[in-house]
Amino acid sequence: MKIFVSGASGYIGSGLLRALGRAGHRGVGLARSKEKAEALGIEGVEWVIGNVRDPATYRDAAAACDGIVHAAAEYGPEVAAVDRTAIDAFVGALRAGGSRRVFVYTSGVWVIGVTGDKAADETAPVDRPAQAVAWRPAHERDVLDAAGGTLVTAVVRPGNVYGGHGGSFGAFFRQATDEGAPTVVGDGKNRWPAVHRDDLADLYIRVLELAWSDAFQKLPPRERLFHAVDGSSRRVGEIARAASLAAGRDGTVRFWPVAEARSRIGPVAEAVTMDQLATTTRSGPVLGWHPRVRDFVVNAKELFGEWARGQ
Repeated sequence: MKIFVSGASGYIGSGLLRALGRAGHRGVGLARSKEKAEALGIEGVEWVIGNVRDPATYRDAAAACDGIVHAAAEYGPEVAAVDRTAIDAFVGALRAGGSRRVFVYTSGVWVIGVTGDKAADETAPVDRPAQAVAWRPAHERDVLDAAGGTLVTAVVRPGNVYGGHGGSFGAFFRQATDEGAPTVVGDGKNRWPAVHRDDLADLYIRVLELAWSDAFQKLPPRERLFHAVDGSSRRVGEIARAASLAAGRDGTVRFWPVAEARSRIGPVAEAVTMDQLATTTRSGPVLGWHPRVRDFVVNAKELFGEWARGQ
């Protein structure tokens, strides 16, 4: 299959492009600059230089693909409008193709809000999402409702992503290495559902490959939503301590008061301090997906090696 990936030079998107190549698919990546795209060193990718805000820069390339994974995220005051523009452009491009196409939308577990001690699966309500993503449940619903005819749609909700060089976990490694200790927003007692980047990429590929399977087609459109979580929900302070030790430091963690963090990073400060437990009841039975890496803390030393290699 020929798969278009938005946010292709980002943390999740670049990992997916590498996985698509390993799985024998052709990746088409949307990036803002040729230099940034080529710096990734991913072989076999057809790069489209454009901006997710401007469909004219990518619509034709997307329409020529068998599927699209929308993995771009631009946080800021216009994030909801930009995301809506991209969704409309991608759905329109795939419908114009006239043959079977797949659109996969990337959401995240922040939409389920604080869960308490009962793990939230794909059926959990999304009426109290984190403020930073308050707009996203409506986008999830609209993507799922867009299915019909030659178009299959799905939503993937990753946990907090680790592995490789980026993400919040990578920031903990960097802070431990460069500053002596990782920094956690809040008191670190809240829990994060998580998933390795390679396992997340595997889930995307399974959705793309199985979208027209009997098991997938038996799901009502609104149920074609999948959590990507590894089954762990470690406390953030414990995660940061493990990152420090893996980086050769003494396990010291710095704590950043939420009020101070909010003045710098806005509502994301509350999002990263939510206490969440998440699970999946669909990704295994429908997609045959089982995460290879199941716990950041247990695997922190190996994951530090991944981070140090710089991909």
